[in-house]
Amino acid sequence: MTVRKESTPKQRENFVNEWYRGLLKAEIEKRLPKWQETTGLQCNSWQTKYMTTRWGTCNVNAKKIWLNLQLAKKPFECLDYVILHELVHLKEKKHGPSFIALMDKYMPYWRGMKKLLNDSKLDYMN
Repeated sequence: MTVRKESTPKQRENFVNEWYRGLLKAEIEKRLPKWQETTGLQCNSWQTKYMTTRWGTCNVNAKKIWLNLQLAKKPFECLDYVILHELVHLKEKKHGPSFIALMDKYMPYWRGMKKLLNDSKLDYMN
């Protein structure tokens, strides 16, 4: 990648983040329909967002999913896990036994993906 010599560090950071956003959106567009079909759970909309404490979040009333931009830097199996996790919240709001049972049903290896993400660092923007 090249940027203009006179660009500021913030402009360069924004450029890189937008490049990551494009990669992530392309993967979400490929992977989300698969998980919606597999689970029968549908979100109304989704967006990417730079988050410093979560990999994803879900507004169950609006059926909207937010996925952390930093997932673009992780193996895409982790993205599958977060997509599934947020979709399951559309049926089960809490992380109780029913939630865990659905996660086990659709992705028996989800605990490994969760551990990989939880062992990863989240970047912090200023």
